[in-house]
Amino acid sequence: MEPHERAQQSEALRRGDRAVFSALVREHQRSVFFLSMRLSRGDEQLSRDMVQKSFLKAWSCRESFRGEASFKTWILRIARNLMLNELSRAWRKRELSPEPTDGGSPAPLGRVEAEAFDDLELGQRRALLQEAISALSERQRAVAVLRLYHDLPFSEVATICEITTNNAKVNFHHAVRNIRKFLANEGVAA
Repeated sequence: MEPHERAQQSEALRRGDRAVFSALVREHQRSVFFLSMRLSRGDEQLSRDMVQKSFLKAWSCRESFRGEASFKTWILRIARNLMLNELSRAWRKRELSPEPTDGGSPAPLGRVEAEAFDDLELGQRRALLQEAISALSERQRAVAVLRLYHDLPFSEVATICEITTNNAKVNFHHAVRNIRKFLANEGVAA
């Protein structure tokens, strides 16, 4: 999108243009959902709730959207913050309990995938990768998900995670190293 188009879109959003907002919701709801799924370690209902809450918050705070970052960056930041708040609240209340898999470890992320895997080995590798991502710290997991699954540049990842660009790069480097270490321990070459 051209800078003048983004500025027009930002202004229309701030004025409360419902058509513009509806188009933005349609364009970005999948990204918000999959980010929420990965941050919540596969809790589909919580993720669906977070999508709604994220867009409701974006609508209620639309006047604060300056357009300096893309709408996608802004909405993913809102979603990340809401999810982290919700997970923190649930942790304090001890409502969160990971669903065990056969090995008794937390369930891999991304239990809801759009495509079915014909190749069992590929499916197993993907499940291991999801487990490796799930084992990362919250910040490393968020940075890895935003880079690997949403293909965002480090500058946008930094904005969403409220860290510096350099810190985003360092967290991504550590995340990749930890993923490789996890996969090596499982006997999978990364």
